[in-house]
Amino acid sequence: MTTTEPSPAVHALPPLRVARERFLSGRPLPDGVPEEVLAAWRRARFFGVPHDLKEPAADPPRPVESPLLGAARPVLERIAPALGTGRSVLLLTDARLRVLWTSGSAPGLTPHPGLSEQEVGHNSAALALRGRRRAEVHGPEHFLDVWQDVSAVSVPVLAPKSGQALGTLTVASHLCGGCPPHPQAALAEAAAAAVEAELLARAGRAEQVLLDAYLRAARGEDRAVVALDGRNRLISAAAERLMTPEVLRSLERTATTARHTDAPAAAELPEGAGCSARIDLVRQAGVVVGIVAVLEPQDEGTPRPRPRPLPRLTGSSLPWRYAVERAAQLIRSPEPLLLTGERGTGKTALARELLGPADIETVDAAEGGALEGDLTEWAAASPLILRHAERLTQPAVATLNSLLDTHPDTRLLVTHTPGTPPGPCLQRLLDKLAARTVVLPPLRERTEDIRELLSALTPRPAPGNPPLTWTLDALRALEQHPWPGNVTELAHVVQALAEHRRVSGPVRRAELPDTVREGPAVRPLSPMEHAERATILETLHRHGGNKSRAAAVLGIGRATLYRKLREYEG
Repeated sequence: MTTTEPSPAVHALPPLRVARERFLSGRPLPDGVPEEVLAAWRRARFFGVPHDLKEPAADPPRPVESPLLGAARPVLERIAPALGTGRSVLLLTDARLRVLWTSGSAPGLTPHPGLSEQEVGHNSAALALRGRRRAEVHGPEHFLDVWQDVSAVSVPVLAPKSGQALGTLTVASHLCGGCPPHPQAALAEAAAAAVEAELLARAGRAEQVLLDAYLRAARGEDRAVVALDGRNRLISAAAERLMTPEVLRSLERTATTARHTDAPAAAELPEGAGCSARIDLVRQAGVVVGIVAVLEPQDEGTPRPRPRPLPRLTGSSLPWRYAVERAAQLIRSPEPLLLTGERGTGKTALARELLGPADIETVDAAEGGALEGDLTEWAAASPLILRHAERLTQPAVATLNSLLDTHPDTRLLVTHTPGTPPGPCLQRLLDKLAARTVVLPPLRERTEDIRELLSALTPRPAPGNPPLTWTLDALRALEQHPWPGNVTELAHVVQALAEHRRVSGPVRRAELPDTVREGPAVRPLSPMEHAERATILETLHRHGGNKSRAAAVLGIGRATLYRKLREYEG
């Protein structure tokens, strides 16, 4: 049984209705409005959600069959009769809060095809997905007019092996008195647990189906065959020799797209891939669970060896791909570019990769010295990487601002690690580069990349020695650790194990450093803190990491924004 935060306004619904009406009309609010509810209303207004939103004019498109829907449908069809007639609605959403399945009906429960806050404002499904725990929203806590007499409880559905949030289960009914808990909270939790159990049972079968398809395609010959399902990889030795990291990433994207769209797959390999790919879909009970790709070299002769990727550029998660692709798009024009993010996220590695093999001059403000002289003598025609802009002295920042004023098309990449509030000169530089800023995600926000990073960061073993591998328990510990040092910290852990380990077999959880093995010591955030943190990060992203602008949009002081960011980072 999961826990839930008490709905903050449930014992004061009539006053809250008055407060909501005042909020919508722009009048002063009465005292006693819960901060988390007010923050939710403000987010809805920020996203431009109309409070009088009506039901969609057309029926939403039929949901695409997916592993989640396939596992949940038989479970939910057995549970649905327990809802009663005309009293409640049971909904299943995916991780993007798109409604996949519904059953039941009740007065005032207007259906919507999506439940994201950007579409419908505050609701229990969005809150449960963000907080990864049961959540309830009652009556006027909702932003929409049509849900003012609705109580809803939602439970996240988690992947049984990785713990990734796959979607939510929601039971919505007419506004209940004396909540929480919602009268059908236990039903929602039982339904989510049953769906997760069915997912676990099906996961093993799907992996076996993928393995069988891989073995059939390989046929015992030296064929270049790859089988992928978005989580697992089966790669033959011939494919390992033939593929580049770019080809593998392209096939990974093809597998993910095929699983979510159930459509014929065609891999768009990068230019100069050196091979072609024939894609076959792998199905289980009619649902696409992965792909098998058979690779053929385009040139005769021995396939070229696979180059080793830069570790900090390794990753196929959506946040990382978005940051890298955004940076690659911006670097095409000869103007300065700012890469910002926590320490160890790979800013310098990405900067060097973006500039390619050209002669690059690197200046590191963290090493001290009279950098204003170096910047004055720098030839603007040659690329420059300026590291640790937050450590620049005021004269150096003034020199750099002057150079950018006179040479706005300078080929300059600046890396910046947010921390203490910037001075006025540095803030002017950050403001100047705000439109060309890329924020690199911390490792804890792309934990699905950790297994791929482990392969890239592990040193090549000596001849005759097996490569470093990991038990599932160790992998879970690595994925649950918050990694304050990000990829750099992970690299140090891997390097230390590779150099000092004296036992054979996969790395066990007990061999990991204490801080990683025992899990994070920071206090867990409440659902509303998760919501507030998500809003702050999204606002920062929208404004290129500019904290002054983000604070102004959020209606808080810059010092308050820094304090909240420090609190949420533990």
